[in-house]
Amino acid sequence: MEPVSPTRKRNESIDAIRGFSLFGILLVNLLSFHSPHFMYGGLRDFYSNGFDAITLGFIDIFAQASFYPLFSMLFGIGIYMMYERLHAQGNNAMTVLKRRMLILASLGLIHGLFIWYGDILLTYGVIGLLSLLFIKKPSLSLLKWSLSLLLIGATILVLISFPVREQLEQMSVSEAGIQVSYDHYTGNLQDVMKQNLADWKYSNDPFMWVFSLFNILPLFLLGMFLQKRGWLQSPDDHSSSIKQWLMFSFLLFITIKVSPYLFGNPLWFESVQDTIGGSALSVVYLLTALLFFNSRNAQMIKRILSNVGRLSLSNYLMQSLFSIFIFYGIGLNLYGKLHAFTLVIIALVIYSFQLLFSSWYIKRFHYGPFEWLYRSLTYGQRQRFIKKGD
Repeated sequence: MEPVSPTRKRNESIDAIRGFSLFGILLVNLLSFHSPHFMYGGLRDFYSNGFDAITLGFIDIFAQASFYPLFSMLFGIGIYMMYERLHAQGNNAMTVLKRRMLILASLGLIHGLFIWYGDILLTYGVIGLLSLLFIKKPSLSLLKWSLSLLLIGATILVLISFPVREQLEQMSVSEAGIQVSYDHYTGNLQDVMKQNLADWKYSNDPFMWVFSLFNILPLFLLGMFLQKRGWLQSPDDHSSSIKQWLMFSFLLFITIKVSPYLFGNPLWFESVQDTIGGSALSVVYLLTALLFFNSRNAQMIKRILSNVGRLSLSNYLMQSLFSIFIFYGIGLNLYGKLHAFTLVIIALVIYSFQLLFSSWYIKRFHYGPFEWLYRSLTYGQRQRFIKKGD
């Protein structure tokens, strides 16, 4: 296999969008780190006072179920970019990509079992393997598969949820799960590890994997579609199509994600809100950012955010470590003690640190520590790490 150059020209806009998405992911994940209500129910009642309710509504509309889909599209874009590059070099692209997904899944398994149950890397690695079955399909076929899977998944969930909507509201809160989580996450290291393992098993049941097939895989395929169409490489040449998609996605977001708030935001419709409305907003974010970062006035912002995006794996794992220290009993023990708006402030502080750290780090190293490990294992050769004037 040909050596992989760390100086290969990157698409800075994609890195910047990836860096932007890390803030939204952190914002939503802090709700899970801070209390058990995101998983075991009662989130709206827990953040029930006026300002907390407004903050939670803001997060739910503009962040929940939109930034992981955004990251998923970027992941799909990255898969196809890597496939194109390896294929052009004469390497066995599929072998390398399969190994890459297995390594990512392994990192995710370690992260999920020993650090945070809400890990997404294992899911990305496994679903990424499945996405390789579609990689040679024409762009239009990828789009059809993507939209079909999203619609089928959302329809099935509605058909299951609507007939039992009243029972669903009554069963949406697990008081036992909430109490045990409070007891363990505010305890010692052994308590924390025990509860994390239990929550990992709870959140990785077979239904979750089926849900991922209809929720995450379509976004991978949509990212491949966009990369095949060349929108990321030359947005100016596709500005008309991008703007049409942008307008349609925004209208879909307003209709599916926002309008249910006018009708009490029913729990049975939540799956459609997240799957369709959240994905629509992620498309809005991606295309808006693509046009924005393509303008001259955005170059400095793009450069700053791209540094965070280039360290996306390391920054993602760093966010988990920061959150454990802040909320769990083995750290500051603030589990369940803060207001929703305070979580927003914490997210801004952590992300601001990562902006500064990433800018400092990129000047000195080719890759983040986990990016370096990931690439070295993927390509089967030790990657260059420290920059020495090159």
